[in-house]
Amino acid sequence: MQKTLSAELTKLSKNKVKLEITKENYEAFCSAVGLFRKEFVETLNKSEADHRSGRITMRKSLLEITDKA
Repeated sequence: MQKTLSAELTKLSKNKVKLEITKENYEAFCSAVGLFRKEFVETLNKSEADHRSGRITMRKSLLEITDKA
């Protein structure tokens, strides 16, 4: 059964939005957006290994990555 999440969405400016959820809904939120998926966790582990070994590239924005795709 799918759980309904409640959140408060506040527009801070033209380019920023603030999303607030309760501690009780945090796990359900993470699950809903896929943060517990095996593939996502594996990607995080690989990223941490790259960072520890010094293979990092400083980025100002995620748009730098998506524009090159």
